Amino acid sequence: MVRKRLDWIDQTKGIAILAVILFHFFQNYPERFDLVVALDRNGARFGYAAVDIFFVMAGFNTSYALASALKTANLTEISVDWKLWLKKRISRLYPTYFLAVASSLMLYQWFGHLKINSIQNFVLSCIGLAGYEFQSINPGFWFFTVILEAYLSIPLIFYFCRGQTVKILELGILVAALTKALCWVLPQSSSSFWFLLQNNFLGSYFFQLCLGLYWGFVYFDKQSFRRIDWLAAIGTLALGVVICAGMVLSKVSIIYMFGFDVLLSPILFLGLCVLLQFLSQWRSLQWGMSFLSLLGLYSYQLYLIHQPLFVVVLRRLNQLLDLPPYLQLGFSVLVVSLLLTIYGFLFVKTEVFIRKQTRKLVSSQA
Repeated sequence: MVRKRLDWIDQTKGIAILAVILFHFFQNYPERFDLVVALDRNGARFGYAAVDIFFVMAGFNTSYALASALKTANLTEISVDWKLWLKKRISRLYPTYFLAVASSLMLYQWFGHLKINSIQNFVLSCIGLAGYEFQSINPGFWFFTVILEAYLSIPLIFYFCRGQTVKILELGILVAALTKALCWVLPQSSSSFWFLLQNNFLGSYFFQLCLGLYWGFVYFDKQSFRRIDWLAAIGTLALGVVICAGMVLSKVSIIYMFGFDVLLSPILFLGLCVLLQFLSQWRSLQWGMSFLSLLGLYSYQLYLIHQPLFVVVLRRLNQLLDLPPYLQLGFSVLVVSLLLTIYGFLFVKTEVFIRKQTRKLVSSQA
């Protein structure tokens, strides 16, 4: 049985990576006039939500593929060679990561932005274990560290839950609740608070991962989401709105990762699924849907390489151009979009070439 490719998954990843790229563009834009500051501040919310969706999809794709393999083998219980499974995942993650490290270092070297403040952090960054706090090459590489933690955790999740999908979801809720509770009691000035809250530790994305694992089996079985899924997602969203409203009225500073990320992720994922499947029926939108699919197909590569390009190019453009602020912003968007397209294309072609040569070398030595 050939597993059907879900176009809406690629398109969802396309929207997610587009949100992340736009957020990082305005975050790194050197001229901080009102429009840029507003787009940076509001774009952060979309960027954080997009990362949550990436982890939902990581779980979803994993369990959907497992469910397909079980049906092909005519098995009723999950039986996986997890050692082989991990080997395949890591062999896909690391070559692209190492190439992204090399290309980032070359960019910094060419444009004079390469600064190594700590050899230890530099080594950790090169091997993908630096997270965000100790990152010395590319702040976006934290994503690799946490997605690596996610894939290493998946066999343990299935082991502790004995392959029972409901227990996987319950485990995700429990870990998320504990992580957010710790954040509430820790002072915001402490490094532990930020470590748990955002982008060094899987705990903040564990629920999203488990939700994806749960829904991957559901969707494979039903080829759609159930009424109970929608009711639960709407209920959690309503709870999030009530909590946020209470915080606003109490004049408490709202931090998205404080828990609203957990409450928003289910309805956001379901909503994107329905919206994209609906839009795919319109012929006039096919070029746009194809573009989103292409972005989603190479979202992992784009995530790893886009930030260093923004850092070096936006600063150089700002130094070279003397234009009115809004005109310079528009020009920068066009130039950076073109450069990122070329850079992404060359990166993917190089990655494919290296993988082909590696397979040839392994085959010749076998």
